[in-house]
Order: sequence, then structure tokens, then C-alpha cells
Amino acid sequence: MKFRSFILAAVFLSFAVVVNVRAQLDISGTITGRVVTAHDKGIRRACVRVINLTTLETQTRLTNDFGYFRFNNLPILNIYFVAVNSKSYWFSFPSQVVEFAELERNLTFISDN
Repeated sequence: MKFRSFILAAVFLSFAVVVNVRAQLDISGTITGRVVTAHDKGIRRACVRVINLTTLETQTRLTNDFGYFRFNNLPILNIYFVAVNSKSYWFSFPSQVVEFAELERNLTFISDN
């Protein structure tokens, strides 16, 4: 009977460790930011694209009326390529590479015009 309890406890403990490791691997974060003019006015409907360079998964968002964008649930400990483009504005630095090791990363893209 004691052996059976020991086995049951070992199985339960193993399951708890697996769940804990799995939870640590599933940690996700957020990339947020703003796309603005040289005069700090938000650029509406700019296209922002994020590419996970590990998996090549791509996501795209349009900025809101104030130039803000947000990408949620991105696996951390990956490297991301973030790029912006707009029909009315151009950028000397339209992209950034983000080594994503934190829960939230905030970026700003500034147009040249």
C-alpha cells in the first residue's frame, strides 16, 4: 500500500513539473509602439508588420487614429523583425530588429516628412 502511495505521489509530482515547465515555455509578451511624423503627430493607418525570425510567422496591424499599434501573445526569447510603411509618409529607418527577452517592448517609428 505504501508503494502504491509512493508511485501515485511520484506521478503527481512529475505531472506538476511538466505543467510548470510547459507554463514557462509558453510565456508571451507584447510589442507596442507608435508611428509618428517628424513633428510627433500620430500617423493613422500605417501598416506595421512583425515577423518572428525563428518561425517566420507574420502578423500585420494598422495603426489607430493616434498612430499606436499593439501585437499581443508573442512568444518571448525569439527575435522579431518589425517594419512599418505608409502610403503618405516615408521612413529612413522603416524597420527594427527586436531581441525579445522581456514581457513588453515599446517601439517608435518616426517619418522623415
